[in-house]
Amino acid sequence: MWHKMTLQGPDGVERTARYNTHTSELEGLAGAKPRGQWKVPPKLSRDQPLGKSKAPEVLKIQLGLACNFSCSYCSQASEIHAATVSKVSDVDKFLTQLDTWIEGAPRKVELWGGEPFVYWAKIKRLLPAIVERFPDAELVIITNGSMFNRERIEFIKKYDIDIAISHDGPGQDVRGPDPFKNPMQREWINQILRERPGKVGFICVLTRDNHVLSDIKAWFVERLGVDVPLGIEGVVNTYDEETLHGVGRLDHEHLDSLSNGVFRHILEEPEGNMVEATVGEFKKSILEQRPIEALGQKCGMDRREHVAVDLLGNVMTCQNTGAKGEHNIGHVEDMDAVSLDTSTHFSFRKECLTCPVVQLCKGSCMFLHGEFFEQSCKNEFALNMGILRGGIYEMSGGHVLTAIEREEPSAKE
Repeated sequence: MWHKMTLQGPDGVERTARYNTHTSELEGLAGAKPRGQWKVPPKLSRDQPLGKSKAPEVLKIQLGLACNFSCSYCSQASEIHAATVSKVSDVDKFLTQLDTWIEGAPRKVELWGGEPFVYWAKIKRLLPAIVERFPDAELVIITNGSMFNRERIEFIKKYDIDIAISHDGPGQDVRGPDPFKNPMQREWINQILRERPGKVGFICVLTRDNHVLSDIKAWFVERLGVDVPLGIEGVVNTYDEETLHGVGRLDHEHLDSLSNGVFRHILEEPEGNMVEATVGEFKKSILEQRPIEALGQKCGMDRREHVAVDLLGNVMTCQNTGAKGEHNIGHVEDMDAVSLDTSTHFSFRKECLTCPVVQLCKGSCMFLHGEFFEQSCKNEFALNMGILRGGIYEMSGGHVLTAIEREEPSAKE
């Protein structure tokens, strides 16, 4: 799918280029390497479900959906009623069961809540056994950062756990209490940052009233210094009516502000900006001409080798869903029968196949539909258009993308 791009150079002269979102060809700007061999992942839909592997590369263990915060845009809020409730003793059953179905060792094991440290007793019982079984696996915990103490920091150090702290900087008030306003919690955060350099970072969700990346970064730098590892989880997606009509509803003004702000942030900080990794991936996709067929969903849960389970052995669409509802897709006792039939790969969405940022967005959330998907799509488009503009600027030696429009396919295409 070719798109015509209008660019304005540093000298004010206007020029055009062409970008093919399906082949990652960029005519008029960048030279490409010879296209390599790309793995084509399977495409799933509700009518074309996907199984899950007994040899997962990424194993996501949901401890439960309880949390000590109540985020206004929580992606799990609509699923809490469907979450299973497990006991500490269920950890032993989980580990025994794990030995009966899993083959090989995962590359990464992630522990999820709710807030994982609400389940501290389970973590203490679970993780040492996971490390014993899979000593080379990367361990990750995503937390809101409000429940650190000396015992937990020492445990994190002992088992070499990577920590991602979800915090929205100046927009934290829509997420929940700010641990930086609590002197004790703030000191524990400072301590784990000092004691685990390169192993702890912050990730933010961009919302209607908190999407100016330069302001967010300045907020963290003021409190933690210039070397704070900082990125974004993404822009808010809408999973329920409250978010759809609240902080997740970005109107035209907010969407323009988000897109322009992301672009300015990339220009002002070409190194160390909050979306640097995504800009780099986009530029690499152009240079290596990544075909659209090689793209999976952005979350990765459309892959057979990415598996989300709870402590009762239920397999779910993803770690943010509950196993007592529609997102229960099977059980580890019968992995051959697991069927991911809750979701739609972007290749089955007409709007995605004609979108200029599909190589960046990768389809938003795969199980959203209706109004929830439509608003999430708008939000993702604004974010990723800012990133695309930043990538084009860097690749073209300072040309600003001022317009992009889809070309109607010719008879040959």
